[in-house]
Amino acid sequence: MLRVLTAGSTLHGLRACAALAAEASGTELSIATDHGHSIHASVRNATARADVVMLPAEMIADLIAKGFARFSATLGTVAIGGAVRAGTRSPPPAIGTMADLRAALVVASAVLLTRAPTGDHLLGVIGHLGLSELIAPKLQRFVTSQQLLTELAARAANALGFSPETEIRAGADVTWIGEVPPEIQIKLPYSAASLASTVERDAAARFLDFLATPTARLAFAESGVRFR
Repeated sequence: MLRVLTAGSTLHGLRACAALAAEASGTELSIATDHGHSIHASVRNATARADVVMLPAEMIADLIAKGFARFSATLGTVAIGGAVRAGTRSPPPAIGTMADLRAALVVASAVLLTRAPTGDHLLGVIGHLGLSELIAPKLQRFVTSQQLLTELAARAANALGFSPETEIRAGADVTWIGEVPPEIQIKLPYSAASLASTVERDAAARFLDFLATPTARLAFAESGVRFR
């Protein structure tokens, strides 16, 4: 049994290719998930019940540098983008340029952001666009992306939410409408690594090799983790 402990952003891609990953590693996978910071801390505290972890690349690099992990594999990056309620008849708003984003924010009936650093960043963008006063009455913020997307799914068709692509694609009754403009984009890279403490070293190495295959990269890309 190869135990894989993953942050939420890489969970959906891993599940999509779990059977093939198990075949490639030569052993069955046991998949668990937790917040990235919690996984990172548990590895450093030697309490993580895992052979392989999937985390933001910065955390993986820290674990390798301190001898807690080895043999990393790049998974891809997660971008921030927009979402609307699924099933709307009119074309979704374009947000790929700063002009498009500004126009979409102006006409939106509600603007939904998280209270995470990415939400703070986008709130600053709204200020730089000179829209703070206009957006304030229709702005709502949420602790998690899941809460945001649940609310968005119940809102009017022209409500607009922003979240990591992985969360939007995994959400129910919401539609991904594209990335925010490159000038304000935040893309978080993710990697996987085998832990130094694992007794399943060969299986872990084969699993990491599998993550570099086109099959695995397609599964992760479809979930919003894109190898660029």
